[in-house]
Amino acid sequence: MDVGEGVELEQMERTKVLTSEIAGLLSDVRENIGLSRKLLQDAPKHPPPRETVRLVIPEIGFFTWFVAGNLFHGDSLFADLHGMEVEDLAAGVGVEALIGHMTERDQPCIAEGFYQAIKTGERCCLEYSTCPDGMHRNVVLAGCCLRNEQGLASFFCGIVFEKKASLIVDDSEPFRAYCDAALSLAHERGNLLAARYLRSAIHTTASPQG
Repeated sequence: MDVGEGVELEQMERTKVLTSEIAGLLSDVRENIGLSRKLLQDAPKHPPPRETVRLVIPEIGFFTWFVAGNLFHGDSLFADLHGMEVEDLAAGVGVEALIGHMTERDQPCIAEGFYQAIKTGERCCLEYSTCPDGMHRNVVLAGCCLRNEQGLASFFCGIVFEKKASLIVDDSEPFRAYCDAALSLAHERGNLLAARYLRSAIHTTASPQG
């Protein structure tokens, strides 16, 4: 094994550890949100609330793509939205395998979107459909490609969530609030690398397009 291969393997291992750490952080945030929702549901309903707009925070999945090694990692929600196995995503799959789980109509646009995001380093926001177990899902992916010290594409990271007609969102930026909560946990637990990528994910949720 030459030096280049050793460095690549080390980066792949770091990616697996990072993905696992962030998946754990997001899982904890989901649990906290679930508890908060239950407390709100159990709270006294008198006097009746005057607010009529309901704010829903969707389940958000996290992904990291090690571009040089073409290894795409994602958490359990990412796997569920794409009809993929969690174990496969933990080990890392090629981006071609991921695109293959999207509807054929959307595949060329998503491939081009990924290419442009890697080329420019700018944030991207992509929408596409999947059909895990024959169930149609509309997915939104937001992410950006980070550069290493040499300015080369290194990690492409971001979030995914299911776009639903029943989702009502106001100007409070719930997606950013979700990642902010995970970022706070990362700082508390000293997960500095995870915090770095969560900050990048937070950046991707600002002023979404598409």
